Amino acid sequence: MGNQIPASELCEKIEAECQPELLAFCNRIEKYLTLHTVNEIKDQHVELVVMLFDKMVDELTHLFLKEKGLIFPGIQAKGLQFVLQPAVIQQIQLTQEKITALLCRLRQVLNNFQMKPTWSSEWKNCVQDFFQLETKIHQWIYIEQNMLYPLFVNVANVN
Repeated sequence: MGNQIPASELCEKIEAECQPELLAFCNRIEKYLTLHTVNEIKDQHVELVVMLFDKMVDELTHLFLKEKGLIFPGIQAKGLQFVLQPAVIQQIQLTQEKITALLCRLRQVLNNFQMKPTWSSEWKNCVQDFFQLETKIHQWIYIEQNMLYPLFVNVANVN
């Protein structure tokens, strides 16, 4: 695999860069939704955005806690001898699929992040944060599912 980044470095990079960046976007969006009245979209859409966003943040933070507290320390301690059982990988993938589905629904409710010129600059910034959050989450999932976790699948149980 040539120039592959060592797994321990990937864990460190995810924990030090990806996770804080994603949580920062979540905090900015949450702060806006908490402190402002959103008049730019229908009330029922605002309620749905808040509900979907809160569920997505909940799934995201719980997965980060599992990675930070259990998975990454195991990878860093045992290196390539660390093995993730297929059920663990499946649970991670399921959680990431839930996060992706929630993001997709948010995108739909927010009209594919298309902004209207009449919207306040604050709401436009919030919608842009939703778009950037979605993009960054997809990048994080790609790194984990294609570069990190395949190194630790229990090969004996896969065949």
